[in-house]
Amino acid sequence: MKAALLGLAAAGLFLVGAAATSAPVDCATPVLRSVSPDTRHRLEICRGRLFFAMPGQSGDAPGMAVLRDADGQIEGVVALAMLNAVEGPPRWEADAVALPLVARIAYTSGGATVLGDAFWRLRTWLRAVPRDEEFR
Repeated sequence: MKAALLGLAAAGLFLVGAAATSAPVDCATPVLRSVSPDTRHRLEICRGRLFFAMPGQSGDAPGMAVLRDADGQIEGVVALAMLNAVEGPPRWEADAVALPLVARIAYTSGGATVLGDAFWRLRTWLRAVPRDEEFR
């Protein structure tokens, strides 16, 4: 019984820590917002939490590149180690959006769904999304 309670307490601490430090997929003021030329997709770069930074280091904050469809459903997420890695506007391609040397997120065929949106939110919260290091 005592071991089960300790296990539950440890799991609770892990979940609180993960929730407190995970970057948001819903941000009121994105660092960058870009809409595709056909207006069917939009890319938002959301700033994560940086608990301590020296002056001039605000761009070192982590973040998320979130691709959404026209209805706002999430089509893909890439975790960014530092916002400074995003140096220019995204390149909208026929099948994906690319941030040069940072990320490439493919469009969802047939559009995103509510279930797919929830799946991406869960993956983001669990930190099980692709990282920008994978695209370099």
